[in-house]
Amino acid sequence: MAAVSAPGSTLRVGCIGAGKMARGVLGGLLLSGKVPAQQMTVSAPSGTNLQYFRAQGCHTTHSNISVLYESNVIFLATKPHVIPQVLVEISSAVTSDHVIVSMAAGLSLQTLEELLPDGVRILRMCPNLPCVIQQGAVVFSRGSCAGPEEADMLKDLLSACGMCEEVPESYMDIHTGISGSGVAYVRTSGL
Repeated sequence: MAAVSAPGSTLRVGCIGAGKMARGVLGGLLLSGKVPAQQMTVSAPSGTNLQYFRAQGCHTTHSNISVLYESNVIFLATKPHVIPQVLVEISSAVTSDHVIVSMAAGLSLQTLEELLPDGVRILRMCPNLPCVIQQGAVVFSRGSCAGPEEADMLKDLLSACGMCEEVPESYMDIHTGISGSGVAYVRTSGL
């Protein structure tokens, strides 16, 4: 499968955070061939979380700012309570060439737009754990500056993780409850 391009340039994917969802989503991109490992940079505070990405041939770092210098599409995959601190750290390095995609549950597009410079193209996505085996259900919403090009690019990328659809942001929490938590509910309830 051919690699995907960011609007107006060669796609270089970065990810701040390297936990399970980052491995699931970015692993899908790597397995599908949509993004070559040499065009992916991942940061995390712990070397342990970066081992998977190193083994795949990706660039790894402990510097979140380095991710921005090496990438034009940046996934935010930290815990939601860490995102504001990360955005303060990287805000000065974010340019109009970047597309920011948040995986943080419960963090609205409005909050993301308030914490980043004006005019930044921001999308919010909600993956679920089956993305790890490319059988996930992903929904995403666009911020006020993200247009159809960014939506098409993200949908094409995330199709490597399973089903992917754009939805109104008000549907994101519903998706989290049903698709993200529903599997665990069924498993623990014995249904």
